[in-house]
Amino acid sequence: MAREKKTENKESSFKEFSYKGKEITFSGRIYPDLKKSGDKVDITPMNLTINGVISIKGCRLMQSDKNTWIAFPQYKDSKGNYQSYVYVDKAYSEAELDKVAQAAEEAIK
Repeated sequence: MAREKKTENKESSFKEFSYKGKEITFSGRIYPDLKKSGDKVDITPMNLTINGVISIKGCRLMQSDKNTWIAFPQYKDSKGNYQSYVYVDKAYSEAELDKVAQAAEEAIK
């Protein structure tokens, strides 16, 4: 006889946010109930959608005393270094992603 899996229905509440940039519209969900606080950085899980077409799950809103930014999903390579799954053109995106991070931060205040 197969064993029954014990599953807990842990539904986390989320808050939605959006930011319309020059060329790209960003939106997403942020999960303040799953926020983890460290010594220097608070980490809040979030999902990011670009132009309503591309979804990036597993992002994190990183908040320190000095700055707020978005961290994209990563994997550990064979040498033990973390590599990002998502590469963003820094020339275009730094200012835009900072504004997206601010919109996400405002959603959880």
